[in-house]
Amino acid sequence: MARDVVVISSSPRKGGNSDTLCDEFVKGATDGGKNAVKYFLEDIEFDSCKACMACKTPEKECYQDDQISLILDEMMEADVIVYATPIYYYEMCGTLKRFFDRCYPIFNHLENKDYYIITAVGSSNGDALTGIRSFIGFSKNPTEKAVFTVVGDAKSQDDLLKEVYEAGKNC
Repeated sequence: MARDVVVISSSPRKGGNSDTLCDEFVKGATDGGKNAVKYFLEDIEFDSCKACMACKTPEKECYQDDQISLILDEMMEADVIVYATPIYYYEMCGTLKRFFDRCYPIFNHLENKDYYIITAVGSSNGDALTGIRSFIGFSKNPTEKAVFTVVGDAKSQDDLLKEVYEAGKNC
């Protein structure tokens, strides 16, 4: 049975460094026979969590009518989840944090997932992985499989592109 892979790209630039690595992961996963989907969050209009608690019902549904509920449903079904972000001031970008906040209906219902983290940095990840790993840590039995970090132009780093492709193919 094919594994389901959900890739969350929070880059503000389609084709930017972290997004390029997302595409390589998806290509590898697809070539490896997996069902893979990538969400480019900048293409999705969504509001911040309103802390209304309406999602804490048995249906785990947010009242906001946007595409986030589709993504959350797919995350619940996925075997593999990839979070990708550029690193700003040693933290994940605000778009990914805002997305994590919208995961409130499901964050402690994600079970037995394999996780990959993709970051694009100017010099270092700093403490950025702490926030991402904290979010992943709310899952039940999470497995962090790999962290891929690109410094500089991702498209010119053939070894890294191949490594990410292979991870997708073998996830």
